[in-house]
Amino acid sequence: MPNRLSRFADGVMEAAWLLALIVAPLFFNIYSSRVFEPDKIALVRSLALAALAAWLVKLAAEGGPRYENVPAGWWRTRAGWRQLPLLAPVAALTVAYLVSTALSIAPNISLFGSYQRLQGTFSTFSYL
Repeated sequence: MPNRLSRFADGVMEAAWLLALIVAPLFFNIYSSRVFEPDKIALVRSLALAALAAWLVKLAAEGGPRYENVPAGWWRTRAGWRQLPLLAPVAALTVAYLVSTALSIAPNISLFGSYQRLQGTFSTFSYL
């Protein structure tokens, strides 16, 4: 059941994705040697972390995930998977990134990205 804290967390999550959608394309630092990419990805990463933290707070405030609207065994039926067409590709992409990061020669760079571009697994997950 939603309470004040979970409604606040909903507002933070909503604000985070709206800010990422509106502010990230407009944001650039003219005083940096790398004008666009690293500053924008830092902004998007921060907003994604704020949304994740708000989601975790909401889950804790509501006592965990609610399954009352989900029929038992929905994942066993084809109709259940058709309702969530992006679940399988996103799960496959997530597993591929996690396995490639774990088996990488340089896992730290694979996770956070190089200094120049910052495009690693963490950045990709912030896009998801």
